[in-house]
Amino acid sequence: MKVSPKKIPRVTDDLQGQGLERALEQSLVYLNRVRDYRPLEINGRPVSKEKVRDTVLLFLELLRQKRLNERTLAQEFDWFTPKAASRESSGMLITGYFEPILMARRQPDENYRYPIYEPPPDLIRVALERFPFVKLDPSGVRTLVGRVEGRLLVPYYSRKEIDGGGALKAKGTALAWLGNPFDVFTLHIQGSGLLQFEDGSQQRVGYAASNGHPYVSVGKVLMEEGAIPKEEMSMQRLRQYFAAHPERTAELLGRNPSYIFFRWVDEGPVGSLNVPLTAGRSVALDGEIYPKAIVGFLEGTLPAPRDNATLAIKPLSRWVVHQDSGGAIRGLHRLDLFCGTGASAERVAGHLKAPGTFYLLLKKEPPPSN
Repeated sequence: MKVSPKKIPRVTDDLQGQGLERALEQSLVYLNRVRDYRPLEINGRPVSKEKVRDTVLLFLELLRQKRLNERTLAQEFDWFTPKAASRESSGMLITGYFEPILMARRQPDENYRYPIYEPPPDLIRVALERFPFVKLDPSGVRTLVGRVEGRLLVPYYSRKEIDGGGALKAKGTALAWLGNPFDVFTLHIQGSGLLQFEDGSQQRVGYAASNGHPYVSVGKVLMEEGAIPKEEMSMQRLRQYFAAHPERTAELLGRNPSYIFFRWVDEGPVGSLNVPLTAGRSVALDGEIYPKAIVGFLEGTLPAPRDNATLAIKPLSRWVVHQDSGGAIRGLHRLDLFCGTGASAERVAGHLKAPGTFYLLLKKEPPPSN
């Protein structure tokens, strides 16, 4: 819904502008090269690629001129925020993700035997936007992923069929091997990672494709079982549980049929727009609802490492840019904040789960001429 100029928040940026210009420039890289940008509607207003590009360009110009004050922002942009999910809940649920650093091998051995795969050759994406005569289901799904079986397109292999049934072993599409299945799970959840090899070299992998199956949260499964209390849930707590219950690994991971495929990337980490992410600025949103590459303002709270054992909670108030997506990030009220690379970012991202408010900006329409 549109926000009244009187209700526009104070735009104090808790990062003091760090990384914002770079993040905006990466959005422009995407917008300047993408050809199949699908227009969306915000509050009944059509939002095209050109409108998003004009918005980002104006915002970047004001940033460079140091004119991002409340008055100018109210004059130049319309502000929108999602309607409350319910009377009991409002705004966004903010979570975090990060880029892990993981030990890996280029060839499997007795310790490193858990593969990560590039997209297999029989993985097919069906772009439903090219079939305007096909009636979409109410969920608005516009892409199908599958494989051809005879003359029939069928769903691609599930996680259980890939990890437990060896469906990809004969296809030769493994990029590297990791030391335990939880590291693979972490990489799939985060969507990118920095692999550390035995010779000291490092190489990045980034999201390339998925098998098209719906995402099921293993953490939610464990909370519903009562195995991990809701207030204790974090990536760190999940790691502890899997280490203490290795006999449940295959069964638990198999509950999530979604599977992620990777590719080597030179600069990164790279999000779903195929541009490098900026720590603290890049966010994942539902691309069926929010225009890709758009700029917004985010308010909430953020875990802050106090020392090696404790976390403090501090206010979150900053400009962010929509540059990624995620299997768990669906709907109007979900946002995932990219927190950076390595152990420190993991601590923040792993404990970030808080309500917040997200505002989306669009350049104002020119007044109608007489």
